[in-house]
Amino acid sequence: MSSLLIRNGLVIGPNSQEIQDVLIEDDLFVEISPVINPPENTKILEAGGKWIFPGVIDPHTHMGIPIKSGHSADTFASGSRSALHGGVTTILDFSVLESGQSLTESLNTRIELAGESLCDVGIHVNITRFEPEILAEIPELIARGFNSFKVFTTYAEANMMLTYDQIEAVADIIAQHHGILMVHSEDNDVIIKASEPFAHGKETHSRYHGLSRPAKAELVAVSQLGEISARTNCTIYIVHLNTAAGLAKAAEYPLLKVETCPHYLLLSDKMYERADGQMFVSSPPLRTEADCEALWLGLQNGQIHTIGSDHCPFCLADKPRGTRFQDIPNGMGGVETLFPTLLAQFMERHLNLELLVRLTSRNPAKIFALDHLKGSIKPGLHADLMIVDPWSIADDWESRLETSLDWNAYTDFPALFPETVIRRGGIVASKTLDGDISRGTLLKSSK
Repeated sequence: MSSLLIRNGLVIGPNSQEIQDVLIEDDLFVEISPVINPPENTKILEAGGKWIFPGVIDPHTHMGIPIKSGHSADTFASGSRSALHGGVTTILDFSVLESGQSLTESLNTRIELAGESLCDVGIHVNITRFEPEILAEIPELIARGFNSFKVFTTYAEANMMLTYDQIEAVADIIAQHHGILMVHSEDNDVIIKASEPFAHGKETHSRYHGLSRPAKAELVAVSQLGEISARTNCTIYIVHLNTAAGLAKAAEYPLLKVETCPHYLLLSDKMYERADGQMFVSSPPLRTEADCEALWLGLQNGQIHTIGSDHCPFCLADKPRGTRFQDIPNGMGGVETLFPTLLAQFMERHLNLELLVRLTSRNPAKIFALDHLKGSIKPGLHADLMIVDPWSIADDWESRLETSLDWNAYTDFPALFPETVIRRGGIVASKTLDGDISRGTLLKSSK
């Protein structure tokens, strides 16, 4: 048995901040109290004057998925490595349902790819076809410990969209078996109508991406999904919500859970006017500064439950200038900068750090039924944490990233990176990442 004691750090939990010792044995927390007398041969880390946060759970990543004519630029190996540097010890990614595959086959394929992850990893199951055989698999997968399923209200052209009636049928089955339905919430009809002026396909400016996917698309979809949740009693998790109107509508339905992303909090549609504006193309698009501020308020009043990176990165060569806006790969990176940039913003805005822990650790663990393993610093859970020096906030952090990417959306923002990251009891980063890190484990939801 190996033992590690972290002394005198300010342990920041979902509802408290206290100077505590933290004792870890093997891969679990075993004691948290003001003074701990450790067993012999215990390794000791002094954390006086520093903050201790639970390891972050990023509930929304896309490692190496097919997008338009290529793939997102991070594999599980490279993306999880950079995630650890930013304090993310757990990622939740998605299966990819290929033509002719069953849900089980798509899940097993993704699990095999995720075996390269250095973070612990869970898999959401994408449902992009509506067939009786697909529906029949849902209870079986929930019984296996995979309780979260994602559908899309758009992307008909990519054969990924389900109609609202089909989504309701899926939601009804998921509710009966106590799972959770995740939805990409942009109404396809609204997008088709808004895209009509650009049907000739000559526009290249990235601003047209936002014009073709207006904010109304989210409002209409969220309204429909709220009604579906009420009729089926299904918990529905709205991924990457990004408008004030969508947020207000979601708040009307108690069974809707809301995720937003750092780019919708920190970046507005003004980014599309930059010389590298095409790099900011993601779906849904960036919105107005007023929408950004509404989301910040939503974090504080409890209308937003989690923050995910929606990590789907591309390099400069993947998004060449002059490309038709419809052909620009949708997505941005953000798993490594998720927590460091948010922490700096919470400090600047004088927001409660306990709220940040709820949004990035406790809530995703609870929503996705992983709180028997993750989400807090307490005895019996996986010993995932980070130690942060609150005085190490920096503006010139980009050169220190652990990434293979050549573009980052957040370089204009301060960030506060952890100096030590521990994943299941092992130190994986101390200023920089250790060279030899064991692979993560596959996570399953509690029954």
